[in-house]
Amino acid sequence: MTQVLQENRQGNYLKKYVLLAVLIPGLLLWIPAGETGVFEFISDDDEADVITHPAGYTGAGGELVVTVGITPLSPHAGEMEIPVKNAINTWNQLVPTINNIQIDDNIVPRRMFDFESVALHELGHCIGLAHPNLATESGLDGENKNYTNAVRGANNIFDLGRGADGIIGSGDDMRGDDINLHWFNKENNNPFLLPEIIDQTTYSRALDDLPPGHHFAANGDRLVSLLLGFENTETVMQQGITSGEARRTLAADDVATLRLAMSGLDRLQGTSDDYTLTLQYVGKTDNADIVLSFDDRAAFAACRITGFFLDGKHVAIQEGRISFNTGFAWFFNPALAQPVPEQPVVSILVNDQDAPIVLQSDDRLVLTVGLDPGMKSGNQTDYWVRAKTPAGDFWLDSRLQFTRSDTPVRAHGGPMAALAGLNILDRTAAGLPAGTYTVTFAVDDNRDQVFDETYQQSVSFTVLPR
Repeated sequence: MTQVLQENRQGNYLKKYVLLAVLIPGLLLWIPAGETGVFEFISDDDEADVITHPAGYTGAGGELVVTVGITPLSPHAGEMEIPVKNAINTWNQLVPTINNIQIDDNIVPRRMFDFESVALHELGHCIGLAHPNLATESGLDGENKNYTNAVRGANNIFDLGRGADGIIGSGDDMRGDDINLHWFNKENNNPFLLPEIIDQTTYSRALDDLPPGHHFAANGDRLVSLLLGFENTETVMQQGITSGEARRTLAADDVATLRLAMSGLDRLQGTSDDYTLTLQYVGKTDNADIVLSFDDRAAFAACRITGFFLDGKHVAIQEGRISFNTGFAWFFNPALAQPVPEQPVVSILVNDQDAPIVLQSDDRLVLTVGLDPGMKSGNQTDYWVRAKTPAGDFWLDSRLQFTRSDTPVRAHGGPMAALAGLNILDRTAAGLPAGTYTVTFAVDDNRDQVFDETYQQSVSFTVLPR
């Protein structure tokens, strides 16, 4: 296993190249440009506070347009276009999702690597984001690479203790004198939730800002997501993907990291140096800020970036070059992704149907909800599920259990995030009173614990007498 890094500093100019990536059986590992935490161009504790910005940022606010092209003579150039456009749109929309890990032969054949997922990850590096986990560049082996990214402390070793929950990368990890590089949500240290404001007032690297009982910054690993109640979810920038897996949508931590950078040099949201980022596909050309190519310059895939310091705490990328290796079985998504809707779209199904159904007492009853938050992704909201039954009103509570109440009971309050096929009930109809049931899934346009039903959908079913 070989990693070659070259670093050259001349004045405020900094260059880091990665020449080789690493592949171990069953697991693909990416190496970005240098030893990294949340942002690129961090290699020691003196640079731990550095935030990296996309090409073209000078410290002035406004819209920042970064062009993306595909090398015209690259192998697979035509097949790359739709997945690259999809990945660009995903970063432009900045929609946080859960359940973004898809392992399905109908999406990606099991022995192939999903080009769109890999391109999405590498584009993240080329706009300044890095691995939230220690990853391969740490020199660690196996699952130890999943600890949250850090710089070695005074003892010059990584201190690795998984804490009482036994999950690597969670908030109770014991990391000794390791210097944390990961910016975390100060309110809850949860990489799968977003606050309304994302800047240095709500995010921090300082371990003193952790919530009570937490020891280190949690990262967006899939096992951490399961621990925190979010199944099949992992940040796009987390290093590692398997063949047959798609991870084509962002998680909250991906969004938070970029939005933190977008708060500008003062790191405060809503001031004059804030910027918005638009990636713009400019076709098959090498004349772009970011260029993708199957040029076999990486063992699998890698982003090479150059940049310069805007000041002691901020770096701007100059250009990015993403290389892919032709020696692997790549799957190129042929379908252009649908645009994000302006308003949230909610859904609820009973036994995979949105129309009324009739159940015998021994039939299976499965209720599934879905939410596409659209452009309101990340807005604070109240989630509600009400079941009008022959025995009165029941509400889904925060434990995902239905409880009898004549007044509304909120299921959850927090950022609006995508839900894809979340089961809220799976049982037989046995024991349910005969009659008609109407179940409503609703999300509000605010978070005030008042049942507004701003966006809602209902489904009905009838249970027959025994």
